[in-house]
Amino acid sequence: MRHPSIVTPKPIRGFKDKRIIYLPCDLPGGILSTAVKKRGGPKKDLGFCSLYSLDGQTALCGAMGAAAAGLVLESFIASGAEDILILGFCGSLSRRFRIGDVTAISRALVDEGTSKHYFPRRRCFLPSPALAAELESKTAVRRKGVIISTDAPFRETPDWLKESRRRGAELVDMETSAVFALAAFHGIRAASLQIVSDEIFSGREKSGFSGPLLRQRVAEFFLPLLGRRTRDSG
Repeated sequence: MRHPSIVTPKPIRGFKDKRIIYLPCDLPGGILSTAVKKRGGPKKDLGFCSLYSLDGQTALCGAMGAAAAGLVLESFIASGAEDILILGFCGSLSRRFRIGDVTAISRALVDEGTSKHYFPRRRCFLPSPALAAELESKTAVRRKGVIISTDAPFRETPDWLKESRRRGAELVDMETSAVFALAAFHGIRAASLQIVSDEIFSGREKSGFSGPLLRQRVAEFFLPLLGRRTRDSG
């Protein structure tokens, strides 16, 4: 039985878009935030994240991690949001995925603390088929991967890596399973597109977060999903 919450989210004033483009973090140099500013309307600062209107959809920049994502997305859902598209960066737990690879998420495994408050016994969530298919059609990304979402990236120990692989995880981020859980709870749609920024499958970290390859992949796969440029760079 679903019990109502004592504390309820407040709708966001002036919000009217049905789709949220959720950008949990940016690359060094701010390629995503710069692109959103060029394409978007006035910035709305919510303290730990910012919102931009993108011609029928809203870009949510920031709110990194499952708890922060749940906090702000609940308000969007209370305001009428129906789709959440995550454009994020992830680490690789498998040699099948290397830095710069782009993948749609087929399953999200829970290793964060937010999902259990929506579905106490579920440890795996799926994207919405229709939104995932739309994402594949728009980006031509056919590769799919299984991701695990964690609250503690600095506790990705060898034992954690072994157990995550045993569960079937190939990738790791901090938000996808919680966002999929939130969408399932409220009966809306969610999907996730990820660019591999780091590799830890060897037991040691290899980072490509600051390299030119990731900037190229963002330009190829993320920026087209933000819509047309509406303002000059100057």
